[in-house]
Amino acid sequence: MTVLVSGLSGQLGHAIAGVTPARLIGLVRPSVGATRLRRRIESRQGAIELVTGDISVKHWGVEEQVLERLAHEVTCVVNCAGSTDWMGTAESLQTSNVAGAVHGVGFARRLSDISGRSIPYLHTSTTYVAGSAVGTVPETRLAAGGDRTRYEHFKWVGEEAVLRAARTLEVPVLIARFPALLGDSTTGETLYKNSLYLLAERWNDIPLGLLPAMHNARVDCMPRDKAAEILLAVAEGLAAQAVPSGIEFVHIANGAQAPTLRALVEAGRMVDPYAFDRWIRIMPASRNQVVNASALGERFARLDGRWQNALIGLRYIGLDRIFDRSALRTALDAHGKVAIPPVSLETAARLTFGLDGIRESISAPKHRPLARFRA
Repeated sequence: MTVLVSGLSGQLGHAIAGVTPARLIGLVRPSVGATRLRRRIESRQGAIELVTGDISVKHWGVEEQVLERLAHEVTCVVNCAGSTDWMGTAESLQTSNVAGAVHGVGFARRLSDISGRSIPYLHTSTTYVAGSAVGTVPETRLAAGGDRTRYEHFKWVGEEAVLRAARTLEVPVLIARFPALLGDSTTGETLYKNSLYLLAERWNDIPLGLLPAMHNARVDCMPRDKAAEILLAVAEGLAAQAVPSGIEFVHIANGAQAPTLRALVEAGRMVDPYAFDRWIRIMPASRNQVVNASALGERFARLDGRWQNALIGLRYIGLDRIFDRSALRTALDAHGKVAIPPVSLETAARLTFGLDGIRESISAPKHRPLARFRA
């Protein structure tokens, strides 16, 4: 299998470059120097070719002569590019998460026309297009709604635009939604520190140390290497036409096995009880209370960007919901692949909170950022 991946320099892209045994072609912007990816590429077995392009333009900005060559090599196009800035401008989110996604469909169509064979398109999105939904979130199209954040809204618009373009251009398409991504499950290496996220940077400033969350709120997060392995297994099945017809979405998430917020916090306390100045207390709250608090900075108040991001993070850890994985299991089973088991609670706590383990002696508490998430 030869996979062409956009967004190779991102959190998920870094993981793909590190775990895939397949031949990999990475699409990178001219402004992104190869040195940013060189260490990852050189540490991997097998060759990675870098192709210059730009997802914001037609055919992802790849020159025609390069398209001619790629068309006879690529078996699946995977789009991992996009903006994950919760406070990004409407223009930047539209360009990256909508226009770039749709241009990817046209890119796959162009490769198919040149090669004379069907080349599928696998688009990555986020489980958080669910907005403030609670309960079981299905692997299907989701209705329009006014409670999504700006980031969630443009991700949802991107999904809808991709499906419309795929039907018009007759391109086989699958949308993979991801929850928050942690660092590598073995090394802990991560590209970003964000979300239980960005609240960590305001840990001591939370009023009365109370964190509002629904009683059984879950934190669905995956190590980036495990997420990449599942994504590539899905891509292989899609390229082999093994994914059953009718499946348009899969949730590459932990589903019902995602830990509750309480369990994750307590696991972190057991691993290293002296990692933070103080521990917050989880305060029972309703869905509306969590949603309203998370929307405070974006819709009702003028707060600085760091506080606004921290408040938005509340809805990603404070809602009681499960991201269904039935379609994912069906897609993997159809191709003879077994879903990778979830990371242990202790490992999740270590990666989430950046913990090294219990210290040999009690020392002065040291504040440390909590999370290494990528949504």
